[in-house]
Amino acid sequence: MSKALFSLVRFLGFSLLLVFAARLAMAQQSSEASLRVPEAAAEVTRVIVDTEPPPMLPSPARVIAGFVRSESHVREALNDHTFKRDATLQTIGPDGLVTGEYVRKSQFLFDDKGNRIERVFYHPPSTIREMRITKEDIQDLAGAQLLGVDIAEMGRYRLSYVGSEKLDSRDVFAIDVTPAQSPDPQHMKQRFFVGRVWVDAGNFQVVKVRGIVEPHGKQRFPLFETTREPVTATLLFPTRTSADDTLHFTGRDVHYRIIVRYYDYKRFASKVTITEIDEPPSTQSANHRTRK
Repeated sequence: MSKALFSLVRFLGFSLLLVFAARLAMAQQSSEASLRVPEAAAEVTRVIVDTEPPPMLPSPARVIAGFVRSESHVREALNDHTFKRDATLQTIGPDGLVTGEYVRKSQFLFDDKGNRIERVFYHPPSTIREMRITKEDIQDLAGAQLLGVDIAEMGRYRLSYVGSEKLDSRDVFAIDVTPAQSPDPQHMKQRFFVGRVWVDAGNFQVVKVRGIVEPHGKQRFPLFETTREPVTATLLFPTRTSADDTLHFTGRDVHYRIIVRYYDYKRFASKVTITEIDEPPSTQSANHRTRK
């Protein structure tokens, strides 16, 4: 073999060796890539499996029905309890100082018809001069400001589902409450709650109430908020009511504050019935309370 031919053969062999090495390297990379694909797919699969689907929210009709059912149960349970209430109503001056105060400390129980019975044990003379504390103010303290919607008179209200919310890290449903008919200022005894209630998303019990009481007439009433907290293992009862509002009267504004605390809940084993007695007042009280 000539020297030139030998050089040509050696060059061709070296070139084939380079081509073979290049193809081998590409094959190895392809193999490694194909081995990594299942790992990526497994990771995607794991993420999908570990991610829980969002819970399905109940329908508005179910939320409202759950609220009505739960509130009926709470009211029945409350009828079997006594509790104490410390109510303080204040007027506030421009400097933020208290200018007048109305204090009323009472014990409450409910009779067998759900009527509230109040026993006042501390009630000093009021020092409020900028406005008059009326019987409607006292009625609201033991009515809508305590419980919000009167569940016994649900036919007087319209309930509208607002949506789901977070309230102090608690999942709740919001429900707006409006009277079925416009409150009549000529009938101030018929009091209506207007506002919003928040119910627990799990048991549909009320956790907070915010609103106002109508009608107003010539009077003015504040925007208030009532909070409920666990009193037993399964029941949420009112624990406090607060209001801090400016009441707009004709010719003047009054900064008005309400601070109410409900406490010392105790189960009342017997019922109280109000019975009308026809005997003269000298020998028998017109309203006689008996325990069954």
